[in-house]
Amino acid sequence: MTNDIAEALAAFRKFNYENIYLRPTSQHQARSVITMLQALVEHFAANTHLIPVEELLNSETKNDNDEAVFAAVSWVSGMTDRYACRQAVDLLGWRTEQLPVGIGV
Repeated sequence: MTNDIAEALAAFRKFNYENIYLRPTSQHQARSVITMLQALVEHFAANTHLIPVEELLNSETKNDNDEAVFAAVSWVSGMTDRYACRQAVDLLGWRTEQLPVGIGV
């Protein structure tokens, strides 16, 4: 990579971090998503009967709690944004204002 291109790329990255990734609205959105995903994982780990059997069978962990968490993480990580939001509303009783902004449910 030439110096000119490297400098342009560095300036572009700096701009993205300052104006997109680290702006307060983006950080709030990130916290909202993380909170929702953690709540869903906790719910499914405590209610493994709600997870399809295939996810449980793919688990390669040593004890029941680890297996439940692994299965829950596997299940939640495969959800689309909209589906995860609907699950938060339907299963956890979340209000729409608790959900990440911009995802229609």
